[in-house]
Amino acid sequence: MAVIIGATLFNTSLAGALLLLAGTDSAATELALQTTARVSFVWFMLAFVASPLQQLCPSRASAWLFSCRRALGVIFGFSMSIHVGFIVRLYVLHAPARPPMVTDADFFIGIPGLVMVALLTITSVEALKRRLGPSAWRRLHTTGIWVVWGIFFLCLVDSVGRKTTAHPVLAYHTFIAVLLLGMGLRVVAARRRCGAATSSGT
Repeated sequence: MAVIIGATLFNTSLAGALLLLAGTDSAATELALQTTARVSFVWFMLAFVASPLQQLCPSRASAWLFSCRRALGVIFGFSMSIHVGFIVRLYVLHAPARPPMVTDADFFIGIPGLVMVALLTITSVEALKRRLGPSAWRRLHTTGIWVVWGIFFLCLVDSVGRKTTAHPVLAYHTFIAVLLLGMGLRVVAARRRCGAATSSGT
Protein backbone atom coordinates (compact mmCIF):
# COMPACT_ATOMS: atom_id res chain seq x y z
CA MET A 1 0.00 0.00 0.00
CA ALA A 2 2.86 2.39 0.81
CA VAL A 3 4.30 1.82 -2.68
CA ILE A 4 0.94 2.62 -4.29
CA ILE A 5 0.44 5.77 -2.22
CA GLY A 6 3.99 7.02 -2.76
CA ALA A 7 3.96 6.40 -6.52
CA THR A 8 0.51 7.94 -6.95
CA LEU A 9 1.61 11.04 -5.04
CA PHE A 10 4.60 11.26 -7.37
CA ASN A 11 2.38 10.93 -10.46
CA THR A 12 -0.07 13.53 -9.16
CA SER A 13 2.71 15.94 -8.20
CA LEU A 14 4.30 15.59 -11.62
CA ALA A 15 0.98 16.35 -13.34
CA GLY A 16 0.44 19.37 -11.09
CA ALA A 17 3.96 20.64 -11.75
CA LEU A 18 3.40 20.38 -15.50
CA LEU A 19 0.24 22.47 -15.26
CA LEU A 20 1.93 24.99 -12.97
CA LEU A 21 5.10 25.43 -15.02
CA ALA A 22 3.85 24.91 -18.58
CA GLY A 23 0.39 26.41 -18.24
CA THR A 24 -3.10 25.12 -18.93
CA ASP A 25 -3.55 25.86 -22.63
CA SER A 26 -3.74 23.26 -25.40
CA ALA A 27 0.03 22.99 -25.91
CA ALA A 28 0.63 22.51 -22.18
CA THR A 29 -2.13 19.91 -21.99
CA GLU A 30 -0.58 18.01 -24.91
CA LEU A 31 2.77 18.06 -23.08
CA ALA A 32 1.07 16.74 -19.95
CA LEU A 33 -0.62 14.03 -22.01
CA GLN A 34 2.68 12.89 -23.51
CA THR A 35 4.42 12.93 -20.14
CA THR A 36 1.71 11.03 -18.27
CA ALA A 37 1.55 8.47 -21.09
CA ARG A 38 5.28 7.83 -20.78
CA VAL A 39 5.19 7.66 -16.99
CA SER A 40 2.30 5.20 -17.21
CA PHE A 41 4.31 3.18 -19.74
CA VAL A 42 7.15 2.84 -17.23
CA TRP A 43 4.80 1.55 -14.50
CA PHE A 44 3.22 -0.89 -16.96
CA MET A 45 6.56 -2.28 -18.13
CA LEU A 46 7.78 -2.77 -14.55
CA ALA A 47 4.69 -4.90 -13.88
CA PHE A 48 4.99 -6.63 -17.28
CA VAL A 49 8.58 -7.84 -16.81
CA ALA A 50 8.47 -8.51 -13.05
CA SER A 51 7.66 -12.22 -13.32
CA PRO A 52 9.98 -13.15 -16.22
CA LEU A 53 12.90 -11.22 -14.70
CA GLN A 54 12.49 -13.08 -11.43
CA GLN A 55 12.39 -16.39 -13.31
CA LEU A 56 15.26 -15.71 -15.73
CA CYS A 57 17.55 -13.38 -13.77
CA PRO A 58 16.71 -13.63 -10.07
CA SER A 59 18.15 -10.86 -7.91
CA ARG A 60 17.10 -8.62 -5.04
CA ALA A 61 15.72 -6.09 -7.52
CA SER A 62 13.74 -8.70 -9.47
CA ALA A 63 12.45 -10.21 -6.22
CA TRP A 64 11.19 -6.79 -5.14
CA LEU A 65 9.53 -6.20 -8.50
CA PHE A 66 7.94 -9.64 -8.37
CA SER A 67 6.57 -9.07 -4.86
CA CYS A 68 5.18 -5.66 -5.89
CA ARG A 69 3.87 -6.59 -9.33
CA ARG A 70 0.19 -6.27 -8.39
CA ALA A 71 0.87 -2.92 -6.70
CA LEU A 72 2.72 -1.78 -9.84
CA GLY A 73 -0.32 -2.72 -11.90
CA VAL A 74 -2.56 -0.65 -9.63
CA ILE A 75 -0.13 2.29 -9.83
CA PHE A 76 -0.27 1.99 -13.62
CA GLY A 77 -4.07 2.09 -13.49
CA PHE A 78 -4.09 5.19 -11.28
CA SER A 79 -1.48 6.84 -13.51
CA MET A 80 -3.66 6.20 -16.54
CA SER A 81 -6.59 7.85 -14.75
CA ILE A 82 -4.51 11.04 -14.55
CA HIS A 83 -3.76 10.64 -18.26
CA VAL A 84 -7.49 10.32 -18.96
CA GLY A 85 -8.08 13.54 -17.04
CA PHE A 86 -5.78 15.37 -19.44
CA ILE A 87 -7.51 13.74 -22.42
CA VAL A 88 -10.84 15.10 -21.17
CA ARG A 89 -9.28 18.53 -20.66
CA LEU A 90 -7.89 18.51 -24.21
CA TYR A 91 -11.33 17.69 -25.60
CA VAL A 92 -12.87 20.51 -23.56
CA LEU A 93 -10.29 22.98 -24.88
CA HIS A 94 -11.02 21.99 -28.50
CA ALA A 95 -14.78 21.44 -28.18
CA PRO A 96 -16.82 20.83 -30.21
CA ALA A 97 -14.05 19.67 -32.60
CA ARG A 98 -11.79 16.69 -31.95
CA PRO A 99 -8.27 17.67 -30.84
CA PRO A 100 -5.93 17.67 -33.87
CA MET A 101 -3.32 15.46 -32.13
CA VAL A 102 -5.88 12.68 -31.59
CA THR A 103 -5.85 10.15 -34.42
CA ASP A 104 -8.48 7.55 -35.29
CA ALA A 105 -6.20 4.89 -33.80
CA ASP A 106 -5.99 6.84 -30.54
CA PHE A 107 -9.78 6.85 -30.40
CA PHE A 108 -10.69 3.33 -31.56
CA ILE A 109 -7.75 1.51 -29.97
CA GLY A 110 -7.27 3.74 -26.94
CA ILE A 111 -10.80 3.56 -25.55
CA PRO A 112 -10.93 -0.28 -25.36
CA GLY A 113 -7.46 -0.12 -23.84
CA LEU A 114 -8.59 2.27 -21.13
CA VAL A 115 -11.57 0.04 -20.39
CA MET A 116 -9.25 -2.94 -20.02
CA VAL A 117 -6.90 -0.99 -17.74
CA ALA A 118 -9.84 0.01 -15.56
CA LEU A 119 -11.03 -3.60 -15.39
CA LEU A 120 -7.57 -4.89 -14.43
CA THR A 121 -7.18 -2.17 -11.79
CA ILE A 122 -10.59 -2.74 -10.22
CA THR A 123 -10.16 -6.52 -10.08
CA SER A 124 -6.83 -6.07 -8.29
CA VAL A 125 -8.85 -5.23 -5.18
CA GLU A 126 -8.54 -8.28 -2.93
CA ALA A 127 -12.28 -8.67 -2.39
CA LEU A 128 -12.99 -8.72 -6.13
CA LYS A 129 -10.06 -11.03 -6.73
CA ARG A 130 -11.52 -13.55 -4.28
CA ARG A 131 -14.96 -13.16 -5.85
CA LEU A 132 -13.60 -13.96 -9.32
CA GLY A 133 -11.66 -16.97 -8.10
CA PRO A 134 -7.99 -17.68 -8.77
CA SER A 135 -8.43 -19.29 -12.21
CA ALA A 136 -10.70 -16.59 -13.67
CA TRP A 137 -8.59 -13.83 -12.14
CA ARG A 138 -5.39 -15.29 -13.60
CA ARG A 139 -6.93 -15.69 -17.05
CA LEU A 140 -8.26 -12.12 -16.99
CA HIS A 141 -4.97 -10.58 -15.93
CA THR A 142 -2.80 -12.75 -18.18
CA THR A 143 -4.97 -11.87 -21.18
CA GLY A 144 -5.41 -8.27 -20.09
CA ILE A 145 -1.73 -7.49 -19.71
CA TRP A 146 -1.11 -8.70 -23.26
CA VAL A 147 -4.05 -6.66 -24.55
CA VAL A 148 -2.61 -3.54 -22.92
CA TRP A 149 0.82 -4.40 -24.37
CA GLY A 150 -0.74 -4.68 -27.82
CA ILE A 151 -2.54 -1.37 -27.47
CA PHE A 152 0.66 0.41 -26.45
CA PHE A 153 2.40 -1.17 -29.43
CA LEU A 154 -0.32 -0.27 -31.96
CA CYS A 155 -0.64 3.32 -30.72
CA LEU A 156 3.13 3.83 -30.86
CA VAL A 157 3.40 2.35 -34.36
CA ASP A 158 0.49 4.54 -35.51
CA SER A 159 2.17 7.58 -33.97
CA VAL A 160 5.38 6.90 -35.92
CA GLY A 161 3.43 7.09 -39.17
CA ARG A 162 1.02 9.90 -38.38
CA LYS A 163 2.53 12.27 -35.79
CA THR A 164 5.47 14.57 -36.35
CA THR A 165 8.17 15.08 -33.74
CA ALA A 166 11.71 16.42 -33.75
CA HIS A 167 12.95 13.35 -31.89
CA PRO A 168 11.11 10.23 -33.17
CA VAL A 169 13.68 7.85 -31.67
CA LEU A 170 13.16 9.21 -28.16
CA ALA A 171 9.44 9.80 -28.62
CA TYR A 172 8.43 6.47 -30.18
CA HIS A 173 11.17 4.08 -31.34
CA THR A 174 12.73 3.62 -27.90
CA PHE A 175 9.38 2.72 -26.37
CA ILE A 176 8.64 0.24 -29.16
CA ALA A 177 12.03 -1.39 -28.56
CA VAL A 178 11.31 -1.66 -24.82
CA LEU A 179 7.94 -3.27 -25.57
CA LEU A 180 9.56 -5.84 -27.83
CA LEU A 181 12.26 -6.56 -25.27
CA GLY A 182 9.62 -7.11 -22.59
CA MET A 183 7.69 -9.43 -24.92
CA GLY A 184 10.89 -11.37 -25.58
CA LEU A 185 11.51 -11.84 -21.86
CA ARG A 186 7.99 -13.16 -21.30
CA VAL A 187 8.20 -15.53 -24.28
CA VAL A 188 11.56 -16.94 -23.16
CA ALA A 189 10.29 -17.36 -19.60
CA ALA A 190 7.14 -19.14 -20.82
CA ARG A 191 9.19 -21.53 -22.98
CA ARG A 192 11.46 -22.29 -20.07
CA ARG A 193 8.47 -23.09 -17.87
CA CYS A 194 7.05 -25.37 -20.55
CA GLY A 195 10.40 -27.12 -20.89
CA ALA A 196 10.67 -27.62 -17.16
CA ALA A 197 7.12 -28.98 -16.99
CA THR A 198 7.83 -31.41 -19.84
CA SER A 199 11.04 -32.60 -18.19
CA SER A 200 9.33 -33.17 -14.85
CA GLY A 201 6.48 -34.98 -16.57
CA THR A 202 8.80 -37.44 -18.20
